Amino acid sequence: MTYALTLGPFHAAWRGPQRFIMDIDGESITNIDCHSGMNARNCTDIICRTALIDVPAIVARVCGTCSHAHSLAYAHGLEVINRIQVPIHARIIRVIVCELERIAMHLAGAATVCDIVGVTQHSTDLRQLQFAANTLLLEVIGKRTNHVVIVPGGVTIEPTTRIQQTLQAGISSFIKALYRSIDHIIDDHRLLARTVNVGVLSNQVANQLLVGGVIGRASGVANDSRFTHPYDAYSMFEASMVTQDGGDVYARLMVMLLEAHESAKLIDQANRQMKGGNTANPVYESIAGSAVGTAEGPRGLITYAITAANAGITRCEIKIERQLDRSLIQALSANAQIDDVITIIASTDSCSACAEH
Repeated sequence: MTYALTLGPFHAAWRGPQRFIMDIDGESITNIDCHSGMNARNCTDIICRTALIDVPAIVARVCGTCSHAHSLAYAHGLEVINRIQVPIHARIIRVIVCELERIAMHLAGAATVCDIVGVTQHSTDLRQLQFAANTLLLEVIGKRTNHVVIVPGGVTIEPTTRIQQTLQAGISSFIKALYRSIDHIIDDHRLLARTVNVGVLSNQVANQLLVGGVIGRASGVANDSRFTHPYDAYSMFEASMVTQDGGDVYARLMVMLLEAHESAKLIDQANRQMKGGNTANPVYESIAGSAVGTAEGPRGLITYAITAANAGITRCEIKIERQLDRSLIQALSANAQIDDVITIIASTDSCSACAEH
């Protein structure tokens, strides 16, 4: 017997409206289709109609969970056009802000996977760590209602000595706590039983589909622009690109957790090297030109292709690393059991706000 089962458009396992329609034979999925496109906001058109000084506020709201990564990609593009040199102090602050954002998103994704497979103690621990990371981020950015922190030319914040001391103590404690959580999670037989060899995406298929971010690195695709093409202050610090070869739910979970740990190490090093100084060479008007700006977001590479004139942006194209779509979900769900489909979807940690900008 074959029948169709519809999940969505809203579910706790994924962010934003997504609908999945499956054909099921017994306990196995024979076909699955992904429907999105219900939340398009035409951000690129709004950017082109906005005065240049106000564009960073629009860019920061393209995605609520990857806000600083989007801001950084846009800033890189406009800085190339205007040949702006960003002060080293500002570049270090950018690393701290973006890595705190990455930690919070990875831990949220990992906690959701643990919740779904029933290891609730792990999910509780991870959400507490996510809260700690968000608290540190709010300390650094000043708990502002206006979250525009990264702008073309630098940053809009200057962490005080007190904030640096708070960050130093907080990130040191965080690294130890996250290490303990990973140590408990990595060999949990309940987790292994529900995630190993589930939702496998081979390295060959990942390359064919041009998948990046956590999904790609969990399938052995060694591509992370922070390390392959270091920008801002990333070349100043020591950290490792995280990859796994399994390509399954467990591998994606491990990439999220281990990347969060590497991000914490980056923040610790960056905070120790903050010595104060100029935080911005602001860009309020632009010379005419075109450029491409990129930044490695929590879910993969974010690209802004922009053309600028004196008054503002005349063309803007936003490209996001492949999110969950029909081709990807079909590859992940080949021969999967119905009980595993939500776990597989959650492990991709896809974001419809990024995909439907």
